[in-house]
Amino acid sequence: MRFGIIGCGTIAQIMHIPNVVEIPDAELAAICDPAENVIEALGERYNVPPERRYTEAQQLIDESDIDAVIITTPMQTHADIVETTLESGLDTLVEKPLAVRPADARQLATVAEQSDATAMVAYNRRFELAYERLADELTDVEQIDSITDYAVDADFSKSLPDIYDLVEPELSDSFIERSTERRRRQCKQAIETDDDDLAAAYDFQLEHICHDVNALRGLFGDVASIEHVDFVRDGYFATAHLVFDGGERCVLQTGDSNRHWHEQFLRIDTPDRMLSLEFDHPFVKYNSASLSIRSGTEETVDCQYSPTREESFKRELERFIACSRDGAAVPTPISEACADVELIASLFAHGRE
Repeated sequence: MRFGIIGCGTIAQIMHIPNVVEIPDAELAAICDPAENVIEALGERYNVPPERRYTEAQQLIDESDIDAVIITTPMQTHADIVETTLESGLDTLVEKPLAVRPADARQLATVAEQSDATAMVAYNRRFELAYERLADELTDVEQIDSITDYAVDADFSKSLPDIYDLVEPELSDSFIERSTERRRRQCKQAIETDDDDLAAAYDFQLEHICHDVNALRGLFGDVASIEHVDFVRDGYFATAHLVFDGGERCVLQTGDSNRHWHEQFLRIDTPDRMLSLEFDHPFVKYNSASLSIRSGTEETVDCQYSPTREESFKRELERFIACSRDGAAVPTPISEACADVELIASLFAHGRE
């Protein structure tokens, strides 16, 4: 399966490009990024011919002989690019979040429904072996007392240069200013505000908690209601109380920090057991999630499930290829990702109220 990569930034360099190269059923056929130094360096690194290195997404779509694309551009560009790739019949794997504005996400959901191409959103957490094990464990649970989802980011920029040989983009100031303004404008429109600080908080939270919102959706379905939202630090830390369709209640805590460590976990309490799914540094390859289960009413039994180091991004890509070839149901469809964007925008509406 011949892939084109649109957007060759951090996550593409760490995860997506190496995975395409390593998986036998995939081939890196073309790359695209507005920074010429990036496509030149990565083209040489991965033997992509010069004629298959592009600075415009439309050029790659029109000129390269590919079967599928992986879109890892900034989120404010997703709507336009995904609509074009799906209308061109290209199987499309797009990084989360699907879009900045709920209206754009709904438009993409319509386009995906009408397209014959496979469309999938890259929620890699859903492909962690420990997450799948948690889903299996929950089939035996009759009652859930509470759900706690906690995610506080560290400053990942401090550690990444010491781990990976990343090619940093060389872009003009005018290009960066236009891109930043487009992103800021979309964030304001998404939550209907003129407040720069609130729009910046939405920008962070959308990219940050879309992982958690979708992981919860995969286990418990849709959110029926938002009971309460409390924002502090100008929106960069939040606590939300969610109720799912099945009646399960969840406390969602999300924030940004200057800490050196990343902390993210999903805890489920039942009358006779506690299940805790813990995620580690999201940018370190083969850094699998783990599942802890403590159970017992007469005596306490602890079980730790730490799967063999498998890369969730790679398992995600393998599933995408299988869906494209076999027509199997997509596990993380655009319709779900659309609902995630709508929910996160709704958190800000509730917070203002």
